[in-house]
Amino acid sequence: MKHLLLLIGLSMIAFQHQAQKLTIDNIRKVSMRGSGAIKDGSDVKGYYFFYVSDKVDKKTNEYTIDIHDDNLQKLKSIKFEESKDVFMLECAFNGSDLAFMIYNKKEKYFEFQIYDATGKKKFSYTKDITNKEKKYIEAQYLALTDEDQSFSGMFPIENKGFLVNIPSRENKDYTFEIQYMSTEKRKMWSYIQTDGGKKFLGDYLGTANGVVYLFVQRYKSMMDQNPESHILGLSLESGKVLFEKTTDLPDAKFYPSTLSQLENGKMYLYGEYFGPNENIMKGKSNGFSFWEVNEKGDKISEKQLSWTEGLGKHLSVNSKGRINDFGYMVLHDIIQTSDGSIYAVTEGFKKVADGVGIAMNMLAGGKAANVMKIRTTDMLLIKFDPSFNIQEATIYPKTSSNVHLPNGADLASITLIGKFMKYYWGGFDYQYKLVSNDKSSFTLCYSDYVRGKDYKGGTFNTITYNNGTMTTDKINTKSDASWSSVLPAKQGQVLILEYFRKKKTMEVRFEKMN
Repeated sequence: MKHLLLLIGLSMIAFQHQAQKLTIDNIRKVSMRGSGAIKDGSDVKGYYFFYVSDKVDKKTNEYTIDIHDDNLQKLKSIKFEESKDVFMLECAFNGSDLAFMIYNKKEKYFEFQIYDATGKKKFSYTKDITNKEKKYIEAQYLALTDEDQSFSGMFPIENKGFLVNIPSRENKDYTFEIQYMSTEKRKMWSYIQTDGGKKFLGDYLGTANGVVYLFVQRYKSMMDQNPESHILGLSLESGKVLFEKTTDLPDAKFYPSTLSQLENGKMYLYGEYFGPNENIMKGKSNGFSFWEVNEKGDKISEKQLSWTEGLGKHLSVNSKGRINDFGYMVLHDIIQTSDGSIYAVTEGFKKVADGVGIAMNMLAGGKAANVMKIRTTDMLLIKFDPSFNIQEATIYPKTSSNVHLPNGADLASITLIGKFMKYYWGGFDYQYKLVSNDKSSFTLCYSDYVRGKDYKGGTFNTITYNNGTMTTDKINTKSDASWSSVLPAKQGQVLILEYFRKKKTMEVRFEKMN
């Protein structure tokens, strides 16, 4: 595998010292979504910083993309002039190439800029969108404010290219579009689901052995309470449909949320399962389910763990998956360690009454806002043995936070609300994971807010596993900056970003963690 930019190797020779701090001056405008880590799997290879560096005229800005190595040494500075309505949405690294996803709000198009291992621009892919699509995309995915980071739809395919999952409108259908952009040669394909439905939800599960796995729900009408669900397999090479397998089985309905290829080469879908006659929009899941699948989408084996018989042995949980004071859980990540153990990283949430929404409804005759909101609760780490039997379940307490739901969203099931919060609305505190190359250690990172006597403000927290031992740590993030953000770094460190709007500077530094 190629490393991030050949220049990294040269920089290690040219600079004997290692930068631990960085100040970027003359920043006219920058957003949190404009900076990020460039990762190869869990390894941080470098960082990018996207900002407005100059004003050309009333309609045009000069934009800068600075690329740095993992020690903050600058490798490349890319400048271009573009409309002031341009937003950086995401950056991804696939082990050999960088992709920047840029959105032009006024001209209504996405641009995907691909840079090779020398920092030279390799390809540029453009996707135009209609006015109808623009409204749907911005309502579903893009809350375009300076400090918002709600978009999460670009996925790197190791050394091959990038996938993007974007909402789409086809005729009167509400659907989604999968786009693939190759970095090996100039090639792009797209897939849009439109057959037999009014609305479609498509989740990207993962790619393995040349197959792109998607979980798709097909709604026959906008008011459909019981959508058809299936796993869809696309060829990574061509976008051709390879298989479509239902997950609505006679004995259960399966809702996968992620695909993992374990050390033995076997592929597993992880998710929750429901009763066969359960109304998904209103019902609650029965527990965890694990499907081993092959490249044809066939289910090789299955393991079900009900809430009461599985987690109930380790935590106080009812038959619908609600844990005392924790609420329901959303699955964020799956990690397998060197000893074969499997860890599920989850976070709690529950519905509570929204006092503001209730007051607005009383004033507006019941049509102004939702009367419910979502409250996130604690982190929960579940340990499985290689056969997916639960060994341990540990809750890591944190301060709850509230997420106000879009109008009408409180009518959906708690499971669907959890999925929308994770992918569209934001609100969960979990940030990312770091896993060592030998799988002997990993670190889970999440944000929190402390209201103590000695300190009141934001914190950045870690849960670290190292050869069977768990430790926790946190750092305070409150400062006098206009905004601050935390990015991943090498294990044992994080990168702190602080932007000072009046001084037009951004200060970047490493902080040590346990």
